[in-house]
Amino acid sequence: MVAFFREVEAYLRADAPHRTLAQLDVANAIAGVDGPITVVAHSLGSVVAYEALHRYPQKEIELFVTPGSPLAMPVAVFPRLDPAPVNGFGARPPGVERWVNLADRGDLMAIPRGDIARRFRDVEAHQDVSVHWLDFHTAANYLRTEALATLTHV
Repeated sequence: MVAFFREVEAYLRADAPHRTLAQLDVANAIAGVDGPITVVAHSLGSVVAYEALHRYPQKEIELFVTPGSPLAMPVAVFPRLDPAPVNGFGARPPGVERWVNLADRGDLMAIPRGDIARRFRDVEAHQDVSVHWLDFHTAANYLRTEALATLTHV
């Protein structure tokens, strides 16, 4: 958890050049895709992807999935997003057709659970999932969930 907050702090610093570079990497990866696009962004990656999709809305995104996302985390993340929340609400990135959030009930990084659907306009759904009884935050375990497979038709 300490490492997570160190990474979040480093990324969200207003003068951090790597913040823009990370967003540009995401935008470039998306720009190279032909056909329908699904973006699955886990943990801090969901913050990077959220900001990148706002900053570089050059492609239509069919589905944006945010497993284990801290986007709604008060103080540490939510109020420091770019673009900043307006009147207490974040916005679905332009060009994103559907946004679904997944969170394990024990995932400390995805707290407060369910707040993405309450704090961001136009989130299609928040789903509580059971990822793993002990290892409840890793991307690999989220990727194995039936909920994600159903969403992405894997």
